[in-house]
Amino acid sequence: MESIRPLDQSSTITDILQRKYEGDYEANHIGESTLRSKRELLRIIGKNVIGTIPISMVGINEIEEFGVSVKHYSNSVIEALHQCLKTAFAIAEEEALITNNPMKSKRVRKPISDRRDKKVRALTRNEQSRLIDTMNTTEPPYGRNDFRLQLFIELYSGMRMGEINALKPDDIDLEKNIIHVHSTISIGTDNKPFIKEGTKTQNGNRDVPISRALEPYLREALERQKPNKLDLLFCDRYSGKPLRTSDVSNYFGRICKKAHIEPRGQHALRHTFATRCIEAGIPPVVLKKWLGHSDIHITLDTYTDVFSELNDGCVNLLDDHLKNL
Repeated sequence: MESIRPLDQSSTITDILQRKYEGDYEANHIGESTLRSKRELLRIIGKNVIGTIPISMVGINEIEEFGVSVKHYSNSVIEALHQCLKTAFAIAEEEALITNNPMKSKRVRKPISDRRDKKVRALTRNEQSRLIDTMNTTEPPYGRNDFRLQLFIELYSGMRMGEINALKPDDIDLEKNIIHVHSTISIGTDNKPFIKEGTKTQNGNRDVPISRALEPYLREALERQKPNKLDLLFCDRYSGKPLRTSDVSNYFGRICKKAHIEPRGQHALRHTFATRCIEAGIPPVVLKKWLGHSDIHITLDTYTDVFSELNDGCVNLLDDHLKNL
């Protein structure tokens, strides 16, 4: 990490946050992908006047003007920027760089995006059927990587694509019917993919069950594994290096178009797996473990629409149960 000067009365919001995030990275509190995301947020702040003047000169008016200037970003980015400002002013207060923290004022409110929130929508049963048919009948162009097995594994396991691309043969236990998930593909500060031990969350380190639908794709992947120095189940066919999730997503988008499905990111397959699980009656607490969510509320909030659609059927089950008492 390049030397960052100590904080003083001339320190800006970007100075304070850069020092914090680079320090967090050096101490392994955050990883490469998180650091990249933080740097992008700092770039946005740095384009505005509040990121170029001493933090002591930033007041409520400047913060409100900044909020107006970022309304064209998504609500998730606005939320992240708002948290950045709260963090910067909290540090400045602790370091006695300011005597009044404007982020504590009731006047300061998080702006609302001009955009509509995009939800990652799961495939319907009909779309899933068309996708499977299309993948089974579509050969990748000569000389290109074939990502179909990864997509099938995501569809039938709910694993994140980074976790799938980090799999090694030893991670797959066909006797006990489980996949040991303990690593993922991350993008380094040099913008190159590498294997990161540890998944997106602590709960991401888990064992995922192998269903009968999933098993043949894992067996095929084991049979087709190409020798590579990292012993990865999936790797770039020419370089032997780890694959980027974005490459798989781009391929998935093309498959969706061919199957006459609205194009979307491959993460939709993870949502599709979860949706089919809920429809099958898998308890949320079990699904939470399979997906590697850190909190049951993430599972419930993410799939609240699916749970809501099943309400009527659940009431009928309760009526039948009470009738038989």
